Amino acid sequence: MEIQERKSGKIYALSSTTSVPEWLGERARRNLAKSDSAFRHRITLLQDLEMPVSSNKVRQSPDGRFLIVGGTYSPRIRCYELSEMSMKFERYLDSEVVDIQILSEDYGKLAILGADRSVSFHAPYGNHSVIRLPTFGRAMAYEKTTCDLLVVSSGKRVSPGAASAGGQAMGEIYRFNLDEGRFSQPYSFTSALRQKKGVDADDTRVLQLGGSCIAVSPTHSLSAIGAEDGTVRFWDNRAPVNSSQSDVDLTPFLNLDVASATAGHGFFDENSNSGFPGEVTSICFDASGINMCAGTKGGNVALYDMRSSKPLFIKEHQYGLPIHTVQFHSGSGTVLSSDPKLVKIWNAKGSASSSRGEWNDNDGGFSDSRDDEGVGGALGSIVANVEGTADFNHFMISGDSNDPEGHNSGLLVCTGEQEKLQSFYCPVLGAAPQWCSFLDNITEELEEKDGALDQSAAGDDTGAVQTETVYEDYKFLTRAEIDTLGIQNLVGTPLLRGYMHGFFIHVGLYNRIRAVAKPFEYKEYRSQKIKERMEEKRASRIAPKTNPQKINAKVNPDLADRLQAKSGAKTKAGKAAKSLVEDDRFGGLFSNPDFEIDQEAEDFKLRNPSGVASSKVRNDRDMDSDQEDDDNDDEGDFDASGFTKISNENEKWGSESDDDDGQNDFHDSDSDEDGFQGGKIRGELYENKRKSSKDKKKKDAKKKKAKKKNKNVMYEADDYVGGGANAIDIGIGNVSADASKRKKEMSLSMAERLQLQSEESKFVGDTKRLKVTGQGSVKEVTFIPKATRKKLEAQEKAKQEAQKDDRVGRSRRGV
Repeated sequence: MEIQERKSGKIYALSSTTSVPEWLGERARRNLAKSDSAFRHRITLLQDLEMPVSSNKVRQSPDGRFLIVGGTYSPRIRCYELSEMSMKFERYLDSEVVDIQILSEDYGKLAILGADRSVSFHAPYGNHSVIRLPTFGRAMAYEKTTCDLLVVSSGKRVSPGAASAGGQAMGEIYRFNLDEGRFSQPYSFTSALRQKKGVDADDTRVLQLGGSCIAVSPTHSLSAIGAEDGTVRFWDNRAPVNSSQSDVDLTPFLNLDVASATAGHGFFDENSNSGFPGEVTSICFDASGINMCAGTKGGNVALYDMRSSKPLFIKEHQYGLPIHTVQFHSGSGTVLSSDPKLVKIWNAKGSASSSRGEWNDNDGGFSDSRDDEGVGGALGSIVANVEGTADFNHFMISGDSNDPEGHNSGLLVCTGEQEKLQSFYCPVLGAAPQWCSFLDNITEELEEKDGALDQSAAGDDTGAVQTETVYEDYKFLTRAEIDTLGIQNLVGTPLLRGYMHGFFIHVGLYNRIRAVAKPFEYKEYRSQKIKERMEEKRASRIAPKTNPQKINAKVNPDLADRLQAKSGAKTKAGKAAKSLVEDDRFGGLFSNPDFEIDQEAEDFKLRNPSGVASSKVRNDRDMDSDQEDDDNDDEGDFDASGFTKISNENEKWGSESDDDDGQNDFHDSDSDEDGFQGGKIRGELYENKRKSSKDKKKKDAKKKKAKKKNKNVMYEADDYVGGGANAIDIGIGNVSADASKRKKEMSLSMAERLQLQSEESKFVGDTKRLKVTGQGSVKEVTFIPKATRKKLEAQEKAKQEAQKDDRVGRSRRGV
C-alpha cells in the first residue's frame, strides 16, 4: 500500500502492487513475498479484482451488495459479492463492453452494450436475449418511470449530394421498452454535419454528429444527452408521448451550449489531439437534481445550476485530455472528474460568493483563478488529485447496503489499461464502506503525527505527490534497544520519531548504527548458519536404533516383558503389542492390583497351556542354577559318595590350555641362566615386560576360573550296574537291587546288623542332599562328601591299627 500525501489529507493506494499470474505456485509466491516488500505489504480489497488485459466499466448494484466489472480480453463481465469479498461468477461475451446498466436491485437483470451494435440482456442463469441496433451505441441509461432503456447512437455517414442539397441531419436516441419488449419511437434532434478527409486527397466524407453520453436525473425524469457538437439536450420523460412522429415531445425542449461556455479554457492541444475540444464526453446530475456537470473533450468541466444557462464554475484539467467520468459526492460537497491521467477532487460549493474566483466577462462565469486545497474552501478549490499507475477508463464511488450511491463513502474504484482494478481510499471524502471497514483501522494505525507537508518550504508544488510505503522503511526500537546501540543522543531529533513506548528509526540509519555497534555480528551469523547446515546434514544420516523405554510394571511384570519384547517386531502381533504398551488406557494393567493375573488359577492354565509349560520349565532351570551355585560356593570342588565324576573326552593330559600355561610359565621364568629356552635377556624393557607378563597371568587365571565355574559337571552312580538305591532315587535304578540288599541284611546275625546300622548312623550328620535331573524327572538324593568319608576312613584305620597293636602286645605278654 502506498500513500499520496496532500495538504487536505492522505490518499491510500490499495492496489499499487502489480498483479500476480494465476499459474504462479505457492512456493513462488512465498519467495516473492520474501524479496518484494511491496508484494509483502499488499492489501487485497476483493479477491480476483482484475481482468486479463484491461477493464472498461464498473457498476454497483442499487442494493449495494454486488459489483459488476466489464473488461477484456477475451470480452467478459465479472460479478463480485461484496459481503464475501470474492468473485461470484464470470461470463464471456461476443464483443467488447461499451456500457453496463443494472436494471434490478441486484445482479438479476443486466443490460450490456456491445461494440458490435448489440444489446444483450442477462438473467441470473446467463444470457437471456440479444437485440441489434441500427447504428453503433455510445452510452446507455435506464428510465424507471417509463421502463425505457435509452441508447445514445453515434453519427451516420451522409452522402455529399444530400449535404449540398441542404438536407437536415437528424440524430437519434433509441428507446427500447422493457415492459413491452419492443422499440419505441426514438428521440430525435437536429445534428450538425462535419467533413472528414479520407485516405485519398479527393475522398471527402460528410459525417453526421451524434451523441456521446447520457444521464438521467435521480430526482425528476429529466434525460440529458451530450452530443459531439458541444450541446447538451434535455428531454422530459414525464410528458406523454403521442404516436405521431412529428410530435414535439420527441424533440428536446432545451439545448445547452457547453462548447461556447468552455471556449478559451483548458489546455487542449490541437496538434497532438484530434477532434472538437468542445465535444461533451460526460454528464452527471447531483442527488438534489439542482446541479449538473458536463465534461468536455478539451479537459474542462463546467458546473451548472439547472436554473441558469451560465456555468457556476469551469474546472480545467492541465493534461488537456477528454473527461470520461464526472460524479458528485454529496457527503463532502465535492465533484470528482477524471481524465485518463488522474481523478481530480474539487469543491462544488463555495463558502461565499467572493471566494468563487474572478469573473470572466467573455463567458459570464467564474474561472479557475485559484487552486486552494481543502474541503469547505472556495468554489472549485482542489481537495486532492488521485494518480494511478495506468490510464483510467472509468471510476465510481463504492458504497454499501446502507449507502448504495456512495454519498458518504471514501472508497474509489477505477478501471484502466492494466490487469488490476485500481482502488483508492480517501478519508477526506468519508469513511470506508461497511464491507471493507478494516480500512479505517489500518489507516488509523498508520497515521503519523507529522503527516502534513511543510507548507513553508520554498518552491513546493501544491500538486506534488509524495509516495511512500507505510512503515516498511522504518524499524521500531524500544528504550532498551536504544540504550544497547548507544544512540540516546538522537532522542528528541527527527531521526527518532516517538511512538507509543518506543521510537521509529529509518532502516538505513539503523543498519549503519548496528554495523558500528556490533562489528562481529556477521561472523556470528555466518557461523550459526554453518552450524545449522551441518546439523541438517547429520540429521539425514541413519540414526542408531534406540531401545524402547522399559515399562515399570508393579503388576504383571511377566506380561509387560513379553509385550515389550514383541513391540519391536513389525508383524501384526508386534503392532498390537506396541499399541497396548503405548496406550494410556491400559496403564492400570501394570499398576492396579485388581488386574493382576493369577497364573495358578485353573481357568488361566486351560486358556494358556503353552504359557504354563514354558513358565514351569523356566522356573526349574532357575532353581537348578541357583542350587548349583550355592553348593559350589559352600563346598567347592567335591566328590559325591556313591557317584563317579565323568571326565570330558576332550580334556586330556597335555591339552592345549595346559601346554599354553606351561609354556607361559617356562618363558616367563626369572631364571638368570642363559640359553635358548627358558632364558630371558635382561635389558631396558625388562621391568615393563615383567609387569605385563604378571598382568597376563592374572587375566589367564581369571579366565580359567570363570571357564571352570561355568563348565557342566556330570556324575555317574557307582551302583548303576548293580541297580543301587541311589539309582532308584533318581529314577534310573532297579527295584530288585533293593530287595537283594534287604535279603542280605536278613541273613546277618543280630549283632552284625546292629553294628552296620551304627556305622551308617555315624554319617547322618555329614550327609548332603542334592537335586538330580534325569529322564524328565527331578529327584532329591543324599550322599556323603568324599572329604568326610576319607576322614572317617582314616579314623577307622587308626582305630584298627591301635587294636592290632594292642593284640600284638597282648600276645607278647601271653595274654
